[in-house]
Amino acid sequence: MQNTGHSHMKLFKSFIQPLVLSGAALLLLLACEEEPKSIYDPDVVGNPDPIISTVVPDSNFSSSNVVFAGIGVVVINGENFSATRDYNNVFFDGIPGIILTASTTSLRVQVPNITGDSVQVRVAVRGAYYFGDYASPLPIISAVREVGGFIDSDPYISTVSCDNSGNIYVNGDKDIYIVQPDSVKALYNSTLLTGIGKMKMGPAGNNYFIISSAISRITPPDVTEGLWFKALPEALLDFDFNVTGSIYLAGVSGLIFAFDVDTKAFEVDSTYYGVNIRALRVFDGDLYVVGDVLDTLGAIVQKGIWSSEIVGDELVGMDLVADLGNIDSDGSLTVTSIAISASGSIYLGNMNDPPLIVYENGQFSPFHEPILSSPVGALSWGSGDYLYIVRQARGDVTQRVLELDMGQAGAVYHGRD
Repeated sequence: MQNTGHSHMKLFKSFIQPLVLSGAALLLLLACEEEPKSIYDPDVVGNPDPIISTVVPDSNFSSSNVVFAGIGVVVINGENFSATRDYNNVFFDGIPGIILTASTTSLRVQVPNITGDSVQVRVAVRGAYYFGDYASPLPIISAVREVGGFIDSDPYISTVSCDNSGNIYVNGDKDIYIVQPDSVKALYNSTLLTGIGKMKMGPAGNNYFIISSAISRITPPDVTEGLWFKALPEALLDFDFNVTGSIYLAGVSGLIFAFDVDTKAFEVDSTYYGVNIRALRVFDGDLYVVGDVLDTLGAIVQKGIWSSEIVGDELVGMDLVADLGNIDSDGSLTVTSIAISASGSIYLGNMNDPPLIVYENGQFSPFHEPILSSPVGALSWGSGDYLYIVRQARGDVTQRVLELDMGQAGAVYHGRD
């Protein structure tokens, strides 16, 4: 017997399902054709668009009216900025700068680490519909550059010296290379000794250097006077020339030897006995010493910068200039070198971060950290505005010699004629 009820139900489904689907599609089509509600409010008025009239370097961060990448600061003058600093955004070829201060007519901005002859400067202000574009492209240059063409496969480099003609000298095993302005390294002269420590320019174009417990020198290539060598009572860490022409040599015990270059005689000064001397520099009639005070077991109890008055070749007093413990909370500060500007600012090279530290106006601060890398092995201020830095290899950091535009001259150096 046939199941007619089941057959009728199948016939009903085959008829009604297309009608339901067609009705749903029609409703969807009608819904799509309805006009959507607009979020645009014609009564809302945006803030005035920013206008840039000038972009000029902040003279406190550059010299010669230039802008340095990563460390330079510019002053943007114009209209319709926000006095609330975070309501402004400044872009240099699309890369944001750091806004330091803001008013409705002026923004002070640290530029990002970007270089170019024609960098576009744009300002965006919250609530304004359009950018403010600066009509004149801004040139941004690097404050630091690699010099000499040194690479990792070269012999290990650790020190650098400078003469009055803009030449720099860099060690590499037994060899000393010369790098003339805007040139690559060339062999200058060689020594029989390996393991050169600190090296500094001396009178008559002689490069003096320490090696273990001895001081020696490398003469210009056209001078033939044999090996110059003098051993001292203990291993040596650093040295500098006094105004008298003698050399202060820092021993591993903290003894300082006042060494006469002509007679090779020396006097011993115990002012800094017990200090692990890391660097020293003669400046304005004083000897500045960077080091660690050690207890009887050899543990560091204080890191600091001290100064002693120079009377002839004798040292008088030991005055604490600055306590390095204020910037060494984790004990990682390892000073390798010191440089002093003509104005008296003290710069310290560091094996760790920050690679370069400045002490001025009673405060320590990282110097140009965005564009430098540690470890810094040596510093030497040239006869102009450039500080030369030996960056040593470690991890993915490559060994290089860097020229850093300081925008000012270094302090008088008594080793150069």
